[in-house]
Amino acid sequence: MNITPTKKRTFSSGFTLIELLVVIAIIAILAAMLLPALARAKLKATEADCLSNQHQLDLGAAMYYSDNGDHLIQEPVQDPPNFRRAGGYWLIDTAGALISGNTSQSACEADVQNCFRTNSYLSNYAPNPGVNHCPGDVRYKNAIGSGSTTSWAYDSYAETSNVCTNKFSDYYTKASLIRRPADCMVFVEQADSRGYNEGSFDSSSAGSANSYGYEDLFATYHGNVGTFAFADGHSEHHKWTDPVIIKVGNLANMSGVLAYAYLSGDNSLGLTPSQGTFDQGWISQHWLTPGNP
Repeated sequence: MNITPTKKRTFSSGFTLIELLVVIAIIAILAAMLLPALARAKLKATEADCLSNQHQLDLGAAMYYSDNGDHLIQEPVQDPPNFRRAGGYWLIDTAGALISGNTSQSACEADVQNCFRTNSYLSNYAPNPGVNHCPGDVRYKNAIGSGSTTSWAYDSYAETSNVCTNKFSDYYTKASLIRRPADCMVFVEQADSRGYNEGSFDSSSAGSANSYGYEDLFATYHGNVGTFAFADGHSEHHKWTDPVIIKVGNLANMSGVLAYAYLSGDNSLGLTPSQGTFDQGWISQHWLTPGNP
């Protein structure tokens, strides 16, 4: 009987070195194209969460106005006993972990969150401490220093002093007095190296349609974008173009940097934004006061 020998099977030798290198190169090109897009998407996601936080603070403030005879939240002229003014709308306990010099990030975070639950004008209206923290604000990951370079911070927002207590006494006291509420900022993202946003967000001048005096620092938690809340209840973003605002905002997020105001003596960086820029014009047009309605 003749048996036909089985034909020997042949197997593919797989990728050649050149083919493998081509595949790796294609993957590298795709990664280079996709990673920046993913980074931008992450920034947009944190911005969306931040705008939602500002909107919730806005709604809480509106309920506060309704319950208090239309009066806006007024920052105390001086620090109350055993407390310090923070963000213009809440108080931090001087005996708590952060002020007393505790270097535990978890203890300081718990301390600040508890102050939002108990010592905020908005405690009854926006009780979740998380609405006071932008997810893009990574200062709470910083090592805790001391003095004016504590660097660690949890709170991301401050009430603007045009509706709080402006040092030039040109500020609104009642919501009904604001003639253009959709254009009047009331909350802003702020960066402060002292462990919390110490007091309201101030201008170094009364502010007008043609000028704005820079003082406190605008934050940059979403790339070159800051968020604002307005007196009509809406929130929106503004993309910064001034290189000083961008640079100082980025540096203020880092450990060991003294940066909480643009004024000399309050800022070891010695940088001040320019007048006459697009950013300055946008800010001054939304820094409404009785003298600049």
